Amino acid sequence: MTYEIRTWPDKILKQKMKEVDFFSDGKLKEYVDVMFKKMYELDGVGLAANQIGIPYRIIVIDTTVREEEGEKGVKLVLINPQIVEKEGEIESTEGCLSFPGVQITIPRAERVKVKAKDINGNDIEIEGKDFLSVVLQHEIDHINGIPFINYLPPVKKRMVLEKYMKSRKKEALKAR
Repeated sequence: MTYEIRTWPDKILKQKMKEVDFFSDGKLKEYVDVMFKKMYELDGVGLAANQIGIPYRIIVIDTTVREEEGEKGVKLVLINPQIVEKEGEIESTEGCLSFPGVQITIPRAERVKVKAKDINGNDIEIEGKDFLSVVLQHEIDHINGIPFINYLPPVKKRMVLEKYMKSRKKEALKAR
């Protein structure tokens, strides 16, 4: 199976993903390897499984490729992650591999605590501040079927989507 990036309005991006309950059959490692490979190919810092058509609650993150000032980068694999604490608020300017060409500024929590499982099924807890907090929230939203444009006020969301869909149509015409 080929794993290509899914772009809006692909229906998998609007659905809550299934819990992972398989840790020892090799399939999970295969998914994670494919996800990191695709994320690096596309110059991303995070990727949710559904962004490449895998219907499970898996996210990969590598902020070492784009370390922010004062923050040490991390490389993470989080299975069935959930945010258990949020604190503070920051304005975040974000892009998304599933919305090529779109950059929007939205509110995010400044700090989050996430509970998840590692690739072996062990319980882990991650705390993220600033940039890592934003990436965690963005990717966990993906596996919950929540696109980042949902944080925009309705009128702005409609404008962004109209502009995005128009640019996608133009690209499709050029590709012919």
